[in-house]
Amino acid sequence: MAEQKPIHYFVYSKGSDSLGLTNATEDNTIVKYFDSEEDVDLTKFAEIVKNKPNCVRKHFIVNKGDEYRAVETDNVKNTYVFSGRLKYRIVSKLAAGTATIDTFIEEDKRLEEGFAKPERQPGFKLRDTNGEIIPDGITFALQILRGREEESDEEDEEETEGLSKDELLYRNKDWVGVNSFMNDGKDHFLCGQVDGGDSFECETIDNIVYLKYDGGYFYFDNDGETNDIFIGKAVPTKEQRVQIHYSDDGDICLTGWGGRVYVACEWVKCSYGAIGLDDREEQLRWGSPMKLRIIRL
Repeated sequence: MAEQKPIHYFVYSKGSDSLGLTNATEDNTIVKYFDSEEDVDLTKFAEIVKNKPNCVRKHFIVNKGDEYRAVETDNVKNTYVFSGRLKYRIVSKLAAGTATIDTFIEEDKRLEEGFAKPERQPGFKLRDTNGEIIPDGITFALQILRGREEESDEEDEEETEGLSKDELLYRNKDWVGVNSFMNDGKDHFLCGQVDGGDSFECETIDNIVYLKYDGGYFYFDNDGETNDIFIGKAVPTKEQRVQIHYSDDGDICLTGWGGRVYVACEWVKCSYGAIGLDDREEQLRWGSPMKLRIIRL
């Protein structure tokens, strides 16, 4: 395999700390510094890159603080601006030749189109993956889908012998559970758990379906510091509501009421998943919403 050539950076000298040579993407770079905006001449930068045969010659990067601009060497009018949170993935793809500036411009367009505001469907009913309505008060589990469910189909019969019905149901799958910040049990919030979860139900009020746990309602604390889904005794206000959406395969995803950002599950440890709205740039661009499968109990 041919060694990947370094990509050329032109970096504002007063903001050079932002480059942070702590990543393989940036270890393999050539850096030239400039002192002011007046020194930014893309045509001149392009000529410098063209005359360095041992670097990536199709693109170069101009960096000032947290703003990064990828520039096409043969057409300096073709640029793409991105933040530091995206730089490792974008710069890596440009350096490897697996993407171009146009790739990311088109990706932005698809991202914006995909952010059409989720519409509330009239007469909405909660249904399982078979399309059957889940009546109010019927308990169910919420399975988090991330590929492990395929592994569970291949288990050895000896490994499952003697397990109870519940143990067989939850084994080798990921589930939504309820946790608490406080030792006294207050401030309950949702989390991802392995091999076991909690039971939930729904309640319909004024044609709005609310998800519930132990008599409390799912809600977002818009005045809080986190994007977690909490459990509260009061019926959520419009701003606090959790909205349910169906995916093409009948599983569900969650957003805020009328929101554009989906709830995701980030597995912090092998056995714990942080559940909440995730509006980070990298999640919106490359991540996937948390998909839940309703399992009747």
